[in-house]
Amino acid sequence: MKRTKIITLHFALPILSLVCLAFLVNESINLCTLIHKHQTETEKVTVEGKTISSDLYGNLEYYAVLEKDAESRVTHLTDDGDLTEVSRQEFSQLNQGDTIDINKNDSTTERTVMYQSIALIAVYMIAPIYYICFLIARYQNIKTWKWLSWPLLRTVQFGFFGILAAILIYGYGSMGKIIYNTFQAYTGGQYETKAIVTDREADINGGRFESNYYYLSIMYRDQDSNTIYMTKEVRPSVYNDSLIDATISFPEDNPYHIHVKGFSGSDILFYFNKLWLYVIVIILTSLLTLVVRFILGNSSHWRHRRKRRIQSRKQSLRDRKKHRTKMKHKRYQEKERKRRNKNKTRDA
Repeated sequence: MKRTKIITLHFALPILSLVCLAFLVNESINLCTLIHKHQTETEKVTVEGKTISSDLYGNLEYYAVLEKDAESRVTHLTDDGDLTEVSRQEFSQLNQGDTIDINKNDSTTERTVMYQSIALIAVYMIAPIYYICFLIARYQNIKTWKWLSWPLLRTVQFGFFGILAAILIYGYGSMGKIIYNTFQAYTGGQYETKAIVTDREADINGGRFESNYYYLSIMYRDQDSNTIYMTKEVRPSVYNDSLIDATISFPEDNPYHIHVKGFSGSDILFYFNKLWLYVIVIILTSLLTLVVRFILGNSSHWRHRRKRRIQSRKQSLRDRKKHRTKMKHKRYQEKERKRRNKNKTRDA
């Protein structure tokens, strides 16, 4: 049974790896084509307005509106081609009627296709990598694999800790942005005004890992009477209380970092579901700190263990060299014995 399983793996894994490699190459070519097409083809469009999208923590995205009245809708509910993302500097300089150059294929659909293509490439890489690891694990005693097994082992180790470090860096970077945006929104002289709700959406995702999103598309005026359109992700209590309008506040010198006062008990669970990833980041950091403390606290043990391992490796090399010398001498003696017997037979 075990032999049949191994034969099946030897037969199935190469075929699966080759198929995945073929799909990987094809998907990579499609992705390169999409990226090249996305970057090279441009067109001129007329700006009909501008709007901003703000997540729950105040991270902002700026859009030029290309279709009339699209600014009054929730940004992610607009049709492809209604909006195009711009930088903050471009946003501040844009006025209605201006002409700008945009990528011809700059749409939500195009970006979704590119993200799907990247995800497929990652999936197609699993089978070839697994096959290589299977061969190394199966034939690790063969000398020809030694030059490959060590680099791959180190690559896996560095890859694991590299991914872990990237997750931690991203997590703390996001937490830093949340703290910075909150500080910006709540400090300085505050300006309070009424915002008119022009559109709203509740994206309720039930199930084991509940993740709900509440959006309000609002129109308000800053202290200089400039009209601002924004899609803002809000707490459930704010969403339920803001059917027609909402009272918002923002710093006098920064009208885009808005916030709504008030907090209810239903918001606690909502924020917990939003922030549990950051809790995991903090727990991972604590565990890594404990691991580092354990390693540093037992550094003499690890040095002694490494020294013993090096000594054992050197002794193994000496034993193998001694064994080869002994076998070589034994073969030489056997050869001399055969030669002497042959000479005796010839003399007789």
